[in-house]
This record gives sequence, C-alpha cells and structure tokens, in this order.
Amino acid sequence: MTTTEPTGISANRRLLEHYYEECLNKGDLDAVYAKAIPDHISHGTRADGFDGVEHLREWVRIQRDSFPDLHVVVEDWIEEGDKIVQRFTARGTHSGADYYGIPASGRKIEISGIVIDHFVDGKIVESWFSMDGMELAQQLGMLG
Repeated sequence: MTTTEPTGISANRRLLEHYYEECLNKGDLDAVYAKAIPDHISHGTRADGFDGVEHLREWVRIQRDSFPDLHVVVEDWIEEGDKIVQRFTARGTHSGADYYGIPASGRKIEISGIVIDHFVDGKIVESWFSMDGMELAQQLGMLG
C-alpha cells in the first residue's frame, strides 16, 4: 500500500521528485544512494560494467557530463500500488563529454520518455526506462 502525505502526494513520489531535482537536474550524483537500494535493477539503460545502484549513478553521470545543462521535467505521474510511472521530457545541450562515443556537437535536444519505478519499503528496487533512441540520434546529428 502506498503511504500518502496530507497534500495527497505519496512519499514515493516525493522521493522521485527529489531525485529528479537533486540528481538529474542539479547533478548531485550521491543523491541516488538515498533513493535506490544497492542491488537496484535497471532495464533499458547501458550497464557499462556497473551493477546495482552504481550502474544508476554512472548512467546519470554520463547524462550530466554529456549534457551539462540537462533539465528533466515530469509531465505525468501515474501511481498504482508500489509502482510509479513518469512521462518526462529531457532537454539539454550536447556541449560536454562524448555521449556513448558521439562527440559533443553543441546541439540542443528535447526527448520524451517513460520510467516505471518499483518501490519496496520506500526505496527504488527496480526501474524500467524507455526513450526513443532513434529520435535522440537524429537530434544529435547521427542520422543524416
């Protein structure tokens, strides 16, 4: 059962709101440790040799290093039991590090996606990420 605070927003959603703001938008990579369990399972992101919460932290680091002005806005929240679905829009400029081998282009991106997070005892235990990789590649100039 989901714990709901007086404002009608669950504790799990508040945790995710904090994660988006502190970790993704501001770049506090250590914020991920307070949100996810050590054995966190990520689906739909590249592992790059990392497992568990370290994988999640590394994935966020790559995003922030490649898109230093990254800003993610959650457009929709859907909560059912111990899962929360977020439809988001990510915006940024590829002005930092290479993005999975793609040199910084200075191009602006705007990409939408969906995340489903599964919670147990107030921590994220598993996440499913889905973004249109072809759309991102096109925006980065990789598709002609």
